[in-house]
Amino acid sequence: MFDKRGGRRWLAVGIGVVLAGALASAVVASRSDDGSALSAAIGETSLTQVAEVPAADGASGRGVFVQLTKTGHLCVWEALSAISRERGGGCNTADDPLNGNAVSATLSYDGGPATADVQSASIFGLASAEVASVSVSMSDGSSRAIKLKKAKVGSDDFQAFGYRFKKSDLKKGIGPTAIVAYDASGGELGRQPTGIGG
Repeated sequence: MFDKRGGRRWLAVGIGVVLAGALASAVVASRSDDGSALSAAIGETSLTQVAEVPAADGASGRGVFVQLTKTGHLCVWEALSAISRERGGGCNTADDPLNGNAVSATLSYDGGPATADVQSASIFGLASAEVASVSVSMSDGSSRAIKLKKAKVGSDDFQAFGYRFKKSDLKKGIGPTAIVAYDASGGELGRQPTGIGG
């Protein structure tokens, strides 16, 4: 099941700060900061595109952007452009941007609450440089391979990704249950449940 409210939603699977709509609002920042410094830094720092969520089924394409802030955070956003104020995603500290995991992702969707009522859904994020492949496990037991794109963020190497779910899957009630990272031999390096689709 998806969120019961209408409009575009972003569900951070492995990210500590969520931004939705035109305002940058720090939900979780460092323990010594109420989030205002991070919110200000988000508004002041430019974004760099590292991947894309392709247009499909009537939904427009969106970019996947990263942002290194002066507060020491690495933010990952989905937006129409680098200057769009309508974006979703989140931030983690730059010294541990994946929260100790092999992959960090955010699920974005319009519609719901039932999976069959979702109009558009995508997942985007970063994986460590050691990750060879990423897939999304679906509620029917199948999986969807996600293309990775090398991304240099500051001095660190990552794999960036963006994936749009097929409307035909959503209409059948088939939703994403987890994002899974694999090494070159196919061994699982990490898994993050989406909290929906099951």
